[in-house]
Amino acid sequence: MTEYADERIRRVINQAEEQEQIDNQNIYEGITVTDKYYEFEEMAFFDDTLKIQIPINFIDMPDEFARLKYLSSDRPQIIKTDDTGSINITMNLVPQNIEDQQILEVKEGIKGLLKRLNPSYLFLEEGVEMIEEKTVGFFEFKSPTFDDPLFNLMFFVEINHNVMMGVFNCPYSQYIAWRPIARQIMQSMRCPKTSETVVENPDSRRGK
Repeated sequence: MTEYADERIRRVINQAEEQEQIDNQNIYEGITVTDKYYEFEEMAFFDDTLKIQIPINFIDMPDEFARLKYLSSDRPQIIKTDDTGSINITMNLVPQNIEDQQILEVKEGIKGLLKRLNPSYLFLEEGVEMIEEKTVGFFEFKSPTFDDPLFNLMFFVEINHNVMMGVFNCPYSQYIAWRPIARQIMQSMRCPKTSETVVENPDSRRGK
């Protein structure tokens, strides 16, 4: 009985140490997830009005895969993905004519819509942060799929009166490792002040 209790204690300690290592990783110094190393660099999107840290080995998802993964009406303008296609960062710039202080309202509205349309979604943490003097709203949720469910971090920021909607997702089985990294990616956002962005610009799909 004592041996069994000791084993349980060792397992708890090991799990705590592993979680501490995960939490202490920094995207600006490189990270390791499931024995794979990721180095990040700042990329610019939407005519340089959004800058954000992206893993350098992520690529633009090929159109043939994007058509299968996303419905045409919901396909993001930017889809960055890893070599397996299972870790994704997507971004959309949506014309809304809003102000920075309305981001909380946007977050609540989209979360409410998702809850109505997808009652099976399990919503996790949510909040609002100030990042580089911009209001950023976010929420996390677990969404079912035919295979492994997905962990999703959805975040919102106002850019030239438009709404930039970003999503990080990964298999839910990997969310413990990726969750703090996803939050760091969101927190790396910068929105340099420039002239009005043309949302429909097809060249904005590629990062620089």
